[in-house]
Amino acid sequence: MSAPDVCLIAPYPPIGQAHHDGTSGVASYSANLARALRDDGADVHVVAPVGDADRRPRDEDDDGIRVRRCFRRRPGGLRRAAAEALRSGAPVAHLQFELFLYGGPGAVAGVVPALAALRRGRTKAVVTMHQAVDPGAVDRAYTRLHRVPAPAPVARAGIAGVQLAIAGAASAVVVHEEPFADIVPGAVVVPHGIEPLPPTDRAEARRRLGLDDRFVALCFGFVAPYKGIETALEAARLAGPDVHCVVAGGEHPRLAAAQDHYADGLRAAHPEARFTGWVPGDDVAPWFRAADVALFPYPRPFSSSGALALALAAGTPSLLSAPLGRCVGAPSQLVAPTAEHLAARLRELASSPGALEQVAAATAALAEGRAWDAVARAHLDLYRGLQP
Repeated sequence: MSAPDVCLIAPYPPIGQAHHDGTSGVASYSANLARALRDDGADVHVVAPVGDADRRPRDEDDDGIRVRRCFRRRPGGLRRAAAEALRSGAPVAHLQFELFLYGGPGAVAGVVPALAALRRGRTKAVVTMHQAVDPGAVDRAYTRLHRVPAPAPVARAGIAGVQLAIAGAASAVVVHEEPFADIVPGAVVVPHGIEPLPPTDRAEARRRLGLDDRFVALCFGFVAPYKGIETALEAARLAGPDVHCVVAGGEHPRLAAAQDHYADGLRAAHPEARFTGWVPGDDVAPWFRAADVALFPYPRPFSSSGALALALAAGTPSLLSAPLGRCVGAPSQLVAPTAEHLAARLRELASSPGALEQVAAATAALAEGRAWDAVARAHLDLYRGLQP
């Protein structure tokens, strides 16, 4: 069997299921990237973690993409993944990384040794940092927001050290938005891709999802404190009974593992809103088609939003916090800086189809240049530039 052009090291969704079935947005991103690279002519191999119930490695085929599930999310796991990437013979190994994606602090400490092993094997090591945190922003409010179980100075030093070490050990680092390139020295900006969603009739989607004729404001994805969902819920409450807020997504796995009842607290505080729990993959597109507007009130964005990418793909009009708006370069008509501003915007959009059309047009403009075929070409250009 010939060597692949690139070996991705990443979580990967179950074969044959929707991309968004799984416990991490990085898994759906990795599947979209692998398939876009394949569609552009690249031979792609994926080294992925095994499932919790798997006792031994297993090999799968995802329509021409070789997927080998062979390492566990724990200390030493990424070293095993790097060894498997070297065994594939690919000239480029591309790690999809965010803190604690491959286990706890011990697994984070294994990232740099894994990159060093790849480079000793004469394999170019590329890292996409799905999180890029400004160390100067890591204070007590940050650690409380993200449930970091360490004093702020310790967390600040740890995050800064990991990011600098990755930048030094990798052949190239990819981030998704321009502001993140200021945080990671030498990083290359490649936008988060937006995937084509299956066609869905809006009226049928609303009927299927049990929605009435109220204006629907959607918060989508894992329920976690860093998304500012409280702001969205309060804004919808202030906007009045004609605006119905839906939080579509399950509890974040890290919070569930820590028995953090954040989602339960939101439900108790906002009985007027609808909380769907986990959303099966086949319902992802219907939710975005059914919603009148999608809300992204992130207080301190540290990564590109996969949910925003889905909204852009669906053409769902979107409203963003000021920090997220600055991060992605959103026009001012998409930005609502406070719950009060957001409530006013929701009332306006619910009562004025013309205003909603303007937000839809601005959202569509934000999607330009983010199609997966363009993202794949940018990655392939990066890979080729690293090789002699």
